[in-house]
Amino acid sequence: MTILWIILAMLIAYLIGSVPFGFIIPKVFKGIDIREHGSKNVGSTNVKRILGFKYALPVFLLDCFKGALPIIIVRYILGYNELNFVNGFDIVILYGMGAVLGHIFPVWLNFKGGKAVATGVGAAMALSPIVGLSGIAIFFIVAFSTKYVSIGSVVATFLVGVGMFLDTWLDPTKDFASQSINLSVMSLLVLLVIFMHRKNFVRLYNGTESRIGSKQKLNQKPKDESKS
Repeated sequence: MTILWIILAMLIAYLIGSVPFGFIIPKVFKGIDIREHGSKNVGSTNVKRILGFKYALPVFLLDCFKGALPIIIVRYILGYNELNFVNGFDIVILYGMGAVLGHIFPVWLNFKGGKAVATGVGAAMALSPIVGLSGIAIFFIVAFSTKYVSIGSVVATFLVGVGMFLDTWLDPTKDFASQSINLSVMSLLVLLVIFMHRKNFVRLYNGTESRIGSKQKLNQKPKDESKS
């Protein structure tokens, strides 16, 4: 019966992650379908290019929040050990994984979503606020230093994974063995997010990746199709 409750919680996390804020905010406030403009994706990067920072920032923050929310609900609001631990293993990251998969494959948008950088960082933030906030800071530092959102996304994602490992390894209050499932799933999520940027790597190699500051007009397809 416990397994069924865990699966149900993961399904709810997936549905939360599927909420396409990058589609909703442009539709509600500007009356446009963001999927018809720019790179045609629902990530904050495309929203920034088409509508500006004013609209992209809430998309980014809400995407972070939906990654953190399922973990917050299960761990801190419900607090049921049966949903947090199985045979002594901490499994709370599974709900963050559900949200990440929801963002990448949203049921509301025919399973075509973003690359879950913000959602993944939000999940990490719910587990370790310092690591999550550091990931956001690293993203902005690297992105604005290199002028490439994709580089900032990949570097921040990788370092968040490393940070989660070190946070568990160095914290004497955490049992490393009990965290092994959390760390394994986090590693898989890091690899998934990096894999989702494979086309960006090709464009970076070819020198065709769009840089920060490049603006796109409505219905103009940019070089950088990164989905945040």
